[in-house]
Amino acid sequence: MNATVSQGPLAGVRVLDWTHVLAGPFAGYMLGQMGADVIRFERIDQPEMIRNNSLDPLLAPLGLGEGFVMQGSGKRSIGGDIRDPEVKAAIHALLATVDVLVENFRPGKLAALGFDPAELIERHPRLVVCSITGFGQTGPQSGRRAYDHVIQARTGFMAANADDNDVPKRVGMPLIDYGTGMQAALAITAALHRRAADALRGAPRPRGEWLDVAMVDAALVLAAPTFAQYAVSGRERVRAKGAAFSGSPLSGTFKTREGYVAMTCNSPVQTAALFPALSQAGASTAQLEALRASATAMDVAATQGVLAEILSARTAAEWESLLEAAQVPCAAVRTPAQAWQESLDTDTATPPRWPSVTLDAADGRTVRVPGAGFASTLPVCGELRPPPRVGEHTAQILAEAGVDPAVVQRLIREGKLRAL
Repeated sequence: MNATVSQGPLAGVRVLDWTHVLAGPFAGYMLGQMGADVIRFERIDQPEMIRNNSLDPLLAPLGLGEGFVMQGSGKRSIGGDIRDPEVKAAIHALLATVDVLVENFRPGKLAALGFDPAELIERHPRLVVCSITGFGQTGPQSGRRAYDHVIQARTGFMAANADDNDVPKRVGMPLIDYGTGMQAALAITAALHRRAADALRGAPRPRGEWLDVAMVDAALVLAAPTFAQYAVSGRERVRAKGAAFSGSPLSGTFKTREGYVAMTCNSPVQTAALFPALSQAGASTAQLEALRASATAMDVAATQGVLAEILSARTAAEWESLLEAAQVPCAAVRTPAQAWQESLDTDTATPPRWPSVTLDAADGRTVRVPGAGFASTLPVCGELRPPPRVGEHTAQILAEAGVDPAVVQRLIREGKLRAL
């Protein structure tokens, strides 16, 4: 029944994943990685953007877009029209059998559909409801629509990532969506632990728990280092253009003879190791003296100008090897595809940190998908089932929930439920 091996830490936990796009589905994916049985409820009257957005003409018509594969593996799927009263009744029956409901509708939308979280946790005292929104369930901004880059602007990410001309720039990936999904998974895990602790104490549980996870809150948690000085001392940090977050003039990202290299010298030990390494690599005495003088004066522009001149003599890969050998933290800049492939090439764990799934519905290709992001001396993430087609497990799941199979088959024939 479980999405992963039964030894996973969340084995036996059942999750109804009533979400779309990125943050909500990724929260469900993280839970499934750790052994939970994650069931997606998907609408059949409107295609899901992540399912159908694909560069591969074979995958798109199947609803197996690349983004969905990366956060849909391990799950099962029900497809239905929630506007139909009998489908509503079937989902209510399913809710009586699950531990967690994850949803990311706008505040009030789920209640309008007949599934008010406040009522659900009264009806099902074991249930944990996790509601993911842009700005939270309450307050004057709760009704605002939100997407990743909007929240990046709202929470200072774009300003902190500004270019050398002070033009705000979004982080080039849906960082807030996935950070929110992780925060939601953490919140759900904490709620499940609280429920288990209550049961061990024999404490009565009159109602379930409703979690309010807002993208803006998750983003501010991630961004805390950028406003720490202002929050504590009332002083706003001046961003050092071109330098690392630490502000060290010897830290940053530099163009080399081929590619870019990022390096960090945030401590005296690292700085002391840098100069001999640069000398060994061919930097002149004059260059090293100029570099030391400008770095001591905390002149970021001058320091980085000299560093750029020195680093242009070799490739990024060469500098990574030389500086790492000197124990100066550094890395050649990889593209996302290069970084992903390198992680697969170096994954020797058993079971692998990056699980495999086979897309039988497409051409039978085997692909690697993200793991839980951590390892343990005990099993965490095991073999995953392939990402489901819409409604692939409708009849199976509703039978498990006690819904009359004859009713399910009639609703399928009437087009109110979808099954494969």
